[in-house]
Amino acid sequence: MVKRCIGIDIGCSYLHAVQLAHGEQELRVEKVFSCQIRRSTDSLPNILKSLVSQHGFDARAAIATSLPQDAVFYRNLETDAAGLEQIRQHDSSAFEHHFPIPPGQIVVRPHSHRLLAEGRYCVLAAAVSRELVQQRCNLLAEAKLHPDLADAAIFAIHSAVAINYPEITTGVAIITYVDESHLTLAVTQDNDILIVRNLRLVYQSDSSGQSLYDQAAQILSHEVAISWRKVFGCEIEQDVRLYLATGGGISAGLRAAIEKKLPCQIIFVDPYAKLQRSPDCQANDAICVALGLALRVLAPEKTAGVDFLQVDQVGAKPALNLRKELTNFLAILVAIAALLLIGLRVRLFYMERNYARLKDEIKSVFQTTLPDEKNIVDPLVQLEQKIQSFQKDYQLFASFHPTGLAPLDVLQKVSTSMPTQDGFKVDDLWVTPSSVRISGTCDSFASVYKWQGVLQKIPGFAVVDVKPPEKLETGKVSFTILISSGKSLDMPGGIRATAEGSRRAGSQISQ
Repeated sequence: MVKRCIGIDIGCSYLHAVQLAHGEQELRVEKVFSCQIRRSTDSLPNILKSLVSQHGFDARAAIATSLPQDAVFYRNLETDAAGLEQIRQHDSSAFEHHFPIPPGQIVVRPHSHRLLAEGRYCVLAAAVSRELVQQRCNLLAEAKLHPDLADAAIFAIHSAVAINYPEITTGVAIITYVDESHLTLAVTQDNDILIVRNLRLVYQSDSSGQSLYDQAAQILSHEVAISWRKVFGCEIEQDVRLYLATGGGISAGLRAAIEKKLPCQIIFVDPYAKLQRSPDCQANDAICVALGLALRVLAPEKTAGVDFLQVDQVGAKPALNLRKELTNFLAILVAIAALLLIGLRVRLFYMERNYARLKDEIKSVFQTTLPDEKNIVDPLVQLEQKIQSFQKDYQLFASFHPTGLAPLDVLQKVSTSMPTQDGFKVDDLWVTPSSVRISGTCDSFASVYKWQGVLQKIPGFAVVDVKPPEKLETGKVSFTILISSGKSLDMPGGIRATAEGSRRAGSQISQ
């Protein structure tokens, strides 16, 4: 998997950018961009946006940026073991009075430390204003770029030198960086930076005819000698390596002036000395800071520096942007409303589909249940009316109570118990919910009482009473038998049947 980082070095009058890729075994410079920013119409956000839109930089790559030279301060502080541990915990209270930054705005990052005599330590720390870090982040945010690291230029130069010149990891050396307005130098020992000095370059227009190159070389020689004596207490030796990088490239005049003034081994930093380079990537010596920034992200095990962005995030709460927060809030509300609307539409769709399916099923059941019904208006209402009609018809002939006697049972019991002899003829049979009345004629009085005995043995007939029979002129005996079931019959009213009908019904039921 290839990882990419874009290092962005923004100076007072220039912008340099490098896209570095880290493959499985190599670091490759893929793209380089440089431009001058001199006119008031030059817009840094537009130039930064053009890196992706016009110059092909990867929008998904990590971003590392530098902070202005004049805004970063460096100090060496002596402390004991307890103070060193306090500094390691990012407690900046020990440095608050050593930097020209208000205590509430200071962002301090320790870089390295070395052991002195009697358990004392010398800690090198860099500091910036929290407001300045936020300004640089806001500048990149306008171009839709979000930095992952913010470092000082001298530490980025040190990283570029460490990758391209591995010999710096042993012995002592000096690293110098010169841009249009500042000189920054660092003294290293075994690849650890011992001291950093950041100076503003001031050129004299009437300096005995000296060129700017000569003045720069003289200032550089003087400050290197001072820094060396401050660390080691002696004059600089000729075999000491001095690595020089500039923010605008190294011209022949500056090279000659520096070689003349400095009594040591001068190495003009080549940012591509140990790195691969894409064929379409042009050489540019002014990209050392941008390259070092990208190396800080992609090769942290081989480089060293500070990350003011990380410290700023740990040490302070981000400033509240009401407009941005309101925009985010409205966007969330719109997203929630859209999701709710989509959910309601989906629910409505499924409900309509289920409703159509239920209508089809009801219609199918209706057609299966009532195949003769052709006029379908409201299947549910029509089915309910048909069921009610069936219930009324059923109640005329059957009981809905599990212990009651049904009218058909009464007719069956009466017709089957009637003697087949003795000339019995039933003229009237009346069945009510609680009683049965049988009227008819037979041949003798004994036959009536004989049938009464048979009826009394039938389960469900609690009382069987016979009104006094009468002798008719025809010789027949007229009788009336009253039967009480003891329980109400499950029927809304009475049922009357003729003798022939009752006998036919009883015969059919018995079959």
